[in-house]
Amino acid sequence: MRELPKDINTNTAITSPMSDMIGRQIISMSEGKSEVHFTIGEQFLNLQDILHGGAYATMLDTACGVAIRGALDMDKYLGHVTLELKTCYLQAGYVGHYKAFGSVLRLGKSVAFVEAILHNNQDELVATASATFKLRARK
Repeated sequence: MRELPKDINTNTAITSPMSDMIGRQIISMSEGKSEVHFTIGEQFLNLQDILHGGAYATMLDTACGVAIRGALDMDKYLGHVTLELKTCYLQAGYVGHYKAFGSVLRLGKSVAFVEAILHNNQDELVATASATFKLRARK
């Protein structure tokens, strides 16, 4: 298993193979809000030459997760995992740059409820999501 670079304040990974593949750049994450940018390449195109829906879902799931991470007390939690993600696809996607915005709706002791929106590089809304996450408490 490879050693990932760590955030000096929280000692948590700041990158991963997945985040590298989707060109993830965290613009902001604090108080349950996130802004995350992505650079999506042609490896995510389907047979119709449009983005596979999984690329949208991955970007939205990431924005939700980053929003949670910005709200969690990392002394109490190891992180979180997605339990459920409902994605609404509003427009076809293409190779390029995307911006996602996540927002924590409710942060409980063991579960978080989050939503996110995704814009393309023309600033058009292309997808939305609502999600439920399990919070991973430290033992």
